[in-house]
Amino acid sequence: MINKYNREFLLEYVESENKKNKSQVSSEAMDKIVSLIEYFGIELYRPIARLLLTNWQEITDRINNYSEADWMMADEIHKSTPTLDRFSIAMLIEVLEGEDTLNQAENAGQRLSDAELRAIRKHQDEQ
Repeated sequence: MINKYNREFLLEYVESENKKNKSQVSSEAMDKIVSLIEYFGIELYRPIARLLLTNWQEITDRINNYSEADWMMADEIHKSTPTLDRFSIAMLIEVLEGEDTLNQAENAGQRLSDAELRAIRKHQDEQ
């Protein structure tokens, strides 16, 4: 059986999502996204692609301001994960342990307000 989820398929999917959502992510960046999808496993290709495309610029801006200490952590992880480049590892660090992720943890368990629920439902109805 041929695996339809090869690199070409994944790149086409990321490119189509990039265009559809007007994310304006470069071809090089889309290639990095595909590498991250392959690393995590193709089962998660849709949410990983959407997450990274949507947040690419914000995460890239944070990475571009990394200190030497931040890069040391990425370089240390790179030793055991040579299939990913240094930037991709930094991307993983930001997604999994970045400041905004830590801020979300502070709000874990809080229920959405009625106004927030209405806004989400309205957005879903508009889709």
